[in-house]
Amino acid sequence: MSNISLTVKIERAISELRRGGKVVISENKTGISVLLTSSELLQSDTIDTFLKVALSRPIIILSANRCKAIGVKSDNKPCSILINKNWTLTEIVSLCLPLSNQVRPEINGVIPENKNGIVAACLLLLRQARLLPAGLMSLISNVSIEAIGEWSFKNDLIHIDVEDINAYEKASADSLIMEVRAKVPIAYTDNCEIIVFRPKDGGDEHFCLIFGKTRKTSSLTKESPLVRIHSQCITGDILNSLKCDCGEQLKASIKLMADADEGVLIYLSQEGRDIGLLNKLRAYSLQEKGMDTVQANEDLGFNDDERLYYPAKEILSQLKIHQIRLITNNPKKVTHLTNLGINITERIPIKIKPNKFNKRYLETKSKKSGHLL
Repeated sequence: MSNISLTVKIERAISELRRGGKVVISENKTGISVLLTSSELLQSDTIDTFLKVALSRPIIILSANRCKAIGVKSDNKPCSILINKNWTLTEIVSLCLPLSNQVRPEINGVIPENKNGIVAACLLLLRQARLLPAGLMSLISNVSIEAIGEWSFKNDLIHIDVEDINAYEKASADSLIMEVRAKVPIAYTDNCEIIVFRPKDGGDEHFCLIFGKTRKTSSLTKESPLVRIHSQCITGDILNSLKCDCGEQLKASIKLMADADEGVLIYLSQEGRDIGLLNKLRAYSLQEKGMDTVQANEDLGFNDDERLYYPAKEILSQLKIHQIRLITNNPKKVTHLTNLGINITERIPIKIKPNKFNKRYLETKSKKSGHLL
């Protein structure tokens, strides 16, 4: 299967889940197929619908971090939880989503799941959809793996494989196309150009700014331009939020490259460390109740940082840049990019003065996330 058809199938599944629909997921090596929907978009008739379509009672699936948040022991693995017939919809949702004044039901049946199995793939798909990594899943026990595609089509359901989900993010990045480039004068310099990259599946677009003499270099194989790989932060970058240092890091990086008359800013559509704007604001709400950034993300079921850098690798490759001086305070970003084959000749730190609103945020970044501040 080509990367294009794989990514289009996943984008269709993501769209279906985001509107509260159901998708069929198969694991070819085990012959298992399941029906999946998002926990945060449950309807009053969802369980009855699952019973009717899959002929089996749905279970709740949760990430390892969400299990930990609600006190469920799962050996640091995702888990599935049996649904008591007497539970209300609110009680089911309370296990999946932090709610105000919630009373969680008593849990009787918990099954730790394989970290690389079909449950993990379902949770990954939900995260790729920028939904909480928590869902309802039913085993489709009355249809063989050979017939599941036709069965899904007859039931007007999108069918994908575990292998498709696991390959999606890299395949989507590999399909990026340089769609347009144009000169754009900015406050710091008029010697600047913007390039927009779009994946062939119609997914998230990314862009980069190219500064000064870097614009005129056809091949930078022997050069190490300044590079900032910046993940989208609407609150910080656009609204100048004082809760984080993202906007200040962005502006400082742009000024550094403008002053040097060279460099590339890669701006990735990875809002909230790639949990999405809605979930980032959910994390903000939890922080108002006393949690730090890491605790809030994990309480929602996510990891501290869900970002991947396949798109940055592809953008640099298309720009013919193979070694860089990276502007970052994050050693893990250096490691991720190095593992992708990017030669980082120097790490350039950014020093941002804390304020009373982001002091704890920066302390958490340093102590828990390993940033060098």
